[in-house]
Amino acid sequence: MDSGLKNELEQKVLAGERLSFDDGVALYECDDLAWLGSLAHHCRTQKNGDAVFFNINRHLNMTNVCSATCAYCSFQRKPGDADAYTMRIEEAVRLAEAMAPEGLTELHIVNGLHPTLPWRYYPKSLSELRAALGPTVALKAF
Repeated sequence: MDSGLKNELEQKVLAGERLSFDDGVALYECDDLAWLGSLAHHCRTQKNGDAVFFNINRHLNMTNVCSATCAYCSFQRKPGDADAYTMRIEEAVRLAEAMAPEGLTELHIVNGLHPTLPWRYYPKSLSELRAALGPTVALKAF
């Protein structure tokens, strides 16, 4: 990014002006991460002051058995594969409870598209996880 465009974008950001689509593309393509970080810090402190927010996220994958064959996925296993697994709901709850003392704020659940698990497994697992973890942990699932 040339210094003229960089200066123009910086002035817009510091003035609180709305950025255009082209401005966004230019910022996306910029390789000066320290400069981008300073602009982001300015925007964040303008909005939130010195308050900083953190999320403690953990992953729980209750099954890796999947009937799909997505080209990008290295997670998926077929039924019968040596490293295929499907947790009982009680096992998943026990693992999630073990994560809670770490200050857990979000539990992210990504499963395979299991070909034989009944539909009720999914809402029941969420219900039991919610009961175990309480309302302060966000469940991001499926």
